[in-house]
Amino acid sequence: MGKKIIFTVLFALTTILAQAQQIKVEYENKISSLPELIQQYFEMQKVQHSRLTIKGNFNGKRAKIRKVICDKGSFIEREMLADYVHFILVDSLETLDFMAIPYGKDSIRISCFYPSNYNRVIFNDTVRIDNMKILLETFTSGDSTDIPIIAYSMGVPIKDGTWYCGLRDSGVEPQKWHEKYGIDGYIFYTIRLEEDTPPDNKMPIYIKIAKQDAHAIHQQ
Repeated sequence: MGKKIIFTVLFALTTILAQAQQIKVEYENKISSLPELIQQYFEMQKVQHSRLTIKGNFNGKRAKIRKVICDKGSFIEREMLADYVHFILVDSLETLDFMAIPYGKDSIRISCFYPSNYNRVIFNDTVRIDNMKILLETFTSGDSTDIPIIAYSMGVPIKDGTWYCGLRDSGVEPQKWHEKYGIDGYIFYTIRLEEDTPPDNKMPIYIKIAKQDAHAIHQQ
């Protein structure tokens, strides 16, 4: 009986780790490749950008994106895509663009684009602006099926400043930044892959976002 329980636990742990290793993420700042005048304009407007190249065996899996907010060590989670939006990843290599730009007096607008589908906006999110925070690479495998892909955060606090590279290269998953470094008030976005299911006939709207066969259906 004890061996059976141990086997079950090991199988569950292996499954979780395998799911967490489903993707790898590489980052690139495309602004640096733009003409100099455009770069200067973006610098003046405080535009931030990060292109995510996501690699994995997707095989038509549905991607769900979640926002996680750290508030005094407590974490609040919110789905960024409605249930009727099915974001389907097909190839072994997919791309997402994240851009952030000041919005209003005290906010920043963070947008996620899917360039492979005519620069389709996957979501827009508005958060409180903080001049000490930037779009920050976050990818770590961790032990969760919700894989962190990008954050809006300050770096590791040091004397007279903040150390972004120290946080970027630490390998510490965002869920542990508050505990390990005392960082607070940051947000990060995660991606979770799951098998896609056909649309429910009771659902009045169905939107499929993909490289091919993207469509929207309004059901009666």
